[in-house]
Parts: sequence; C-alpha cells; structure tokens
Amino acid sequence: MTMPKDAKLTLEQEVEAFLARHPDTEVIEVLLPDMNGLFRGKQLPIEALKKLPKEGTLFPITTPFLTFNGAAADTVSDEYGTDPDRVCMPVPGSLVRVPWTKHPTAQIMLTMMDSESGPFFMDPRSVLNRVLARYRAAGLKPVVALEFEFYLFEATSTVPPVPMSPLNDFPKAEGGNIYNMDVLYDYEEILNEMEDVCKEQGLPITGIVTEYGSSQFEANLLHIDDPMRMCDYAMMLKRIIKGVAFKYGLLASFMAKPLVDEAGNGMHAHVSILDKDGNNIFEGKGGEDRLKHAVGGLLETMPEATALFAPNANSYRRFDPDFFAPVVPNWGENNRLLSVRLPMASGKDRRFEHRVCGADACPYLMLAAILAGAHFGLEHQLDPGPKRGEFDAVVFENVLPNRWRIALDRLMEADVMKEYLGEDFVDLYVQVRGSEELAFHRAVSSADYRHYLRIV
Repeated sequence: MTMPKDAKLTLEQEVEAFLARHPDTEVIEVLLPDMNGLFRGKQLPIEALKKLPKEGTLFPITTPFLTFNGAAADTVSDEYGTDPDRVCMPVPGSLVRVPWTKHPTAQIMLTMMDSESGPFFMDPRSVLNRVLARYRAAGLKPVVALEFEFYLFEATSTVPPVPMSPLNDFPKAEGGNIYNMDVLYDYEEILNEMEDVCKEQGLPITGIVTEYGSSQFEANLLHIDDPMRMCDYAMMLKRIIKGVAFKYGLLASFMAKPLVDEAGNGMHAHVSILDKDGNNIFEGKGGEDRLKHAVGGLLETMPEATALFAPNANSYRRFDPDFFAPVVPNWGENNRLLSVRLPMASGKDRRFEHRVCGADACPYLMLAAILAGAHFGLEHQLDPGPKRGEFDAVVFENVLPNRWRIALDRLMEADVMKEYLGEDFVDLYVQVRGSEELAFHRAVSSADYRHYLRIV
C-alpha cells in the first residue's frame, strides 16, 4: 500500500522513509480490522511510530470479535471476561497519509498476535491466511478483484436516511440512473476526491460509477494476485469513502439495505487462480472443468457460509432478486440474477464472480469463505449441476438461508467452513453473532408499534 519504491523496505526502513517524506506528521492512527469489517483503532503521537515495528501496540483480546456496535458479547464473558491485552504488530506496506484530517495524520494497519506470538485465531487476517495456506501448499495463487456498492446520505438523524443532493445545485434526478454520466457529474467533486485519495494511498482503484439506487455508487478495485492485500485495500477503500464523505458533511454507508424501495449494497468478488507457472487454471485444456469444479464447491458451501456473507439482521433484507441480489445457489454465463456469474471473459481472464455478499461483510472473512469453497470444489471435483443461460430466470429451489438465526445454525453445523477457517473461529463467531441476533430479536421496533399497538 506504500508506493512501489518502498515495496522491499523493512518495516523500520519504511517508517524512516515515511517520516523523511512527511516530517510534519503529528499523529499516527493504528487500525486493527475486526470480524465486522470495521477498523478498531486509536490515535498515538507520531513519536510512537518508530517503536511499532519492534514492539507493536496493545489492544484487548476481544477487539477482533466485538459486536457491530463495539460491545463484548455476553456469551463470551466467562472465557474472555478479564479481557487481557495482546500485542498487535503493524502490517508491512500499510503506512500511508490520511489527507482528509485537519492535522497532519498517518495511518497503519495492525494484526493481532496470540500469547505465543503466533497469529491470533480470531484476527480476520489470520482466518484468511489459513485458507491461503491451502493454496500455497498446492502451488496455487488466487487472483482477486472486489467491487463495493455504497450510498451517500445527508448527515441528518432522519430515518430513513435522505440520499444526498447534487453538489452542483442541479435538481436531483429521480432514481439511480445507473451509468448516467450527467448524474455522475452532479457528484464529480466528491467522487474525484475519493479516487485521488485512493491513488495517493496506493489503492488500485479503477473508478467509481453510479449504481441503481438514488445516490448509490460502486467503487471497483483492480484484480491482484494477493488476496490478503486486496482485503487490506478493501478496508482502506471503505475508510477513504467514509472519510472524504465526512469532510463534505455527508454520511457514506455500506449498510446492506438502507432503503426499502432501493437496491441494496453488495460486495462482489471476481476470482481466478494461477498455477505455479503463473497460468490461469481456468483457461486452456481442462480449464473449463476446473472452473466448474470450483463453482461446484462454491454452491455446495454457500448455505453454510451465508452467515459470513450476510453478518447481521439487515443483511437479509438485501436478498431480493428484483434488485439482483441472489437468493439461490446457482451459476451460469453472463447473468446477474445468479449467485455465481461467469463474466464475458476468456483465456487468461477467465474467472467467476461471486455475487452473494453484502457490502457490510468483512472482506477477509467473505473472501476466506469463497476461496475455501472453491478449493474444496477443486479438491473433490464437484459438479455444479446445469448452468443457467444469460436470459434464464431464477428457479426458487434450495434457497439460501433467508433469516439470520437460520444462517447461524447452518454455519454452526458446517463441516467445510470449520475445516478451512478453523473450528475455534467458527464456534466463537457464532457465539458473538448469536448474542447479537438474540438481542435484535428481543428488541421492540417502531415497526412493531405501527403494526400492532393500536390494532391488537
């Protein structure tokens, strides 16, 4: 994530070079990704940066598996109630400037270590690395690109939120007007700044386009052969979009379904796999069979992985085929209604697009689950069944879990996800999410009052 000239520097050299280029920096923000796909962090004086490569910094052990609202789940209090600290070490190449803050600020990402100085099992980077170890052992290297959808809202307490108005004071165009260039120019100033910051921080962004929802956009990251780095980029991308929006007095949201009658926010993954010689295993002789086997694994494991693709109650409101959000494990060529789509690409670009995840999912965990499914399919040469054509409608059979509790139960019963992601991780993940689900289920919402208070 630093500029290429720093790519081979040690962490100590990276810090030294950064401070030489940015001597005015006053604050370093240390950021630890959690299982929610959020950064937990703190601000430190810039003097602390020099100590980070050797000493790291401390965070409570529960930090990677807090609930979405930052609480420690009641169900884990017996085992982790004392909340001891763990050392978190900086991620090489993640030291960058934060250009939207008032004071000169830098940021660096962290990964949590356990008490034996190995990776901590609940750190999402550690979970993804377990899956990648399977690929390394087989001489394979996944190539990944991610796409994020998000909304820009007025920064008010209004519920539901209000889509932002054009920055040029033009009348707002009704609807999303997807790919409409005139509408894109309405928001050109803020979108250009987001892209500029992405480039400044070294993210391989290919652009931002208008999407189906009103004031909804999609940001695309270019494919790279480093899935871990791609997830780091995804975390940084979300922070950039939120940070620049905040600077403009706006709210950027990756909530899966923020508006009832508008499209939800998805996170799509494009994946191909290279062999030890750098060839795409999905091209050439036997490539189509290997692609089918990978897809077969994705479809086989999709129900048990849904709780990772859709991590909270709102996630399940996004699943609506009328808005291109898949609800059935299916596959085919060039059809956006499907959960696994094969884009119009051939040769070295042959790949699959996984379309189930919401933008509210943790990038590391969603990609770990996707790559686990693909690897499992390749290992067992699974048959995905007949594929759908580009104009075929969805057949609603064997639908994915459509409620949070059901999805958590499927993950708890999982075999493949536990094998690849770690049984210890899956058990604790379900505990934390289960406590959130129970609290959400017990809550009396405004919808309850509207529907029942006067009538019942």
